Amino acid sequence: MYVAGHSAREDEEALLPQQLPPGGTSVRTTEWSSQWKNSLHSLSFRAVFWQGLAFMRPSFLRKRAPPPSSSSSDSPEKANAPLRKPHATEYLDGVRGVASLIVFILHWTHIPYPSVNTGWGYKDNTSFWLLPFIRIIYSGAAMVSIFFVVSGFVLSHRFIQRMQRQEYTELFSGLTSLTFRRAIRLFLPAFASSSMAFICASLRIVNVPRKVEGKPFHHSLGAYVDYLDRESNPWDWAADFSGFYNPQLWSIAVEFRGSMVVFLLIMGLAKTRTAVRIAVETLLMAHSFGHWRWDIGLFIAGMLLAELEVILQKPKSPSKRRIVNALLMLSIVLGLFLCGYPRDHNTQTPGYMWSKYVWPFTAYRRRFWLAVGAILVVGPMVFMPSIQSIFLTRPARYLGRISFALYLVHGLGNRTIGKWLLNGCWDHIGKEGYWPYTISYIVSTALYFPIVIWASDMFWRGIDVPSTNFARWFEKKCAASSSITSGGAR
Repeated sequence: MYVAGHSAREDEEALLPQQLPPGGTSVRTTEWSSQWKNSLHSLSFRAVFWQGLAFMRPSFLRKRAPPPSSSSSDSPEKANAPLRKPHATEYLDGVRGVASLIVFILHWTHIPYPSVNTGWGYKDNTSFWLLPFIRIIYSGAAMVSIFFVVSGFVLSHRFIQRMQRQEYTELFSGLTSLTFRRAIRLFLPAFASSSMAFICASLRIVNVPRKVEGKPFHHSLGAYVDYLDRESNPWDWAADFSGFYNPQLWSIAVEFRGSMVVFLLIMGLAKTRTAVRIAVETLLMAHSFGHWRWDIGLFIAGMLLAELEVILQKPKSPSKRRIVNALLMLSIVLGLFLCGYPRDHNTQTPGYMWSKYVWPFTAYRRRFWLAVGAILVVGPMVFMPSIQSIFLTRPARYLGRISFALYLVHGLGNRTIGKWLLNGCWDHIGKEGYWPYTISYIVSTALYFPIVIWASDMFWRGIDVPSTNFARWFEKKCAASSSITSGGAR
């Protein structure tokens, strides 16, 4: 959401970027319903056919929209203007995009290569791909932790800036708007993705298991409704939900819950001194980790990083800058090492055996050290433009735009098109022996990855963007007249 008089994005939400697809039409919330009503009257078979073909064209093959001629700052096409200066946290869109891709790589790889769940050196397993820093390319669990840190940072950054400027009216107005729309923005696309899985199961495109989570499972509308209820349940504090229709969506309810905690902290601490806010956030973060609430701890850590980014200045002395950058790079290296913490046999893996002798002494140690690694990776980026520039490249920014869609789509894709391609390669190339098995995996991966990116692109344009517009339109319809006139439902 753009606000008159401000060039930065007001509503910088985690996982779901704000941009419309390149070359798309700007849709204001006041026009959302009338556009669809008008389009229904002009439908014809030929028009639908050609529009369908046009829709299937990936966004990166479309013409870029020219810079808007008007002075209005709420045009979504502004995101695609070639000379546009990136906003303060845009690099984090690229971070989300790369993290989402890594989650996809893990879910695609760990079934044909289950050894990726163990570390290098365990039982003489010395594959190059299991080395600590190499395994970051498929450390999906670590990327979920990075998602949560980024979410806490992005959701709070603009509001913390307003706290510093004592712009309390704008702060509370934006906070109520963002809080109202958050559930729609997260759960509507997730429900759409789960509905696709339900349809595929009903058509026998996806094999229905006899048991899920050790319990008998029978595919039915009731089972699907129960899944949706559990998927959108933020009241269950056990962040280990899985399910048949879209198992990776356990994190959506966790994301919603963490967002609400951040919003509550913003509201409660808005008028306190900076030192008080930092002290409270630090204590709450430590308390969360101490009580095994690693997810909430990560959201608060992101908020704390936003506080530090707003108040700290870069050292002016070149010598001091070099020292600080060296320390920040050391933090990133240590964080990447911890992000490679293996899922299985971690305390028996060289390089990570030390974790057996320090707190925590239970299975929680994996989530804890992955969380620490995520904080050490994301934190230094805030103060390092050179690292930020990596995630402002066109590929990273594109991945950022489709990141939420990729996260929602790839699970079903793995069980359908991906599975068919891998089995087909095994049938024609073979899977007996190292090289036939490896070549089959490489060929199927080369064929499958572009398909998933393409499907994610269409899901982004067809589901994510309309969900964003619907959330804004619905907020306007529900808003009191006084809040509309005062700008509360911008």
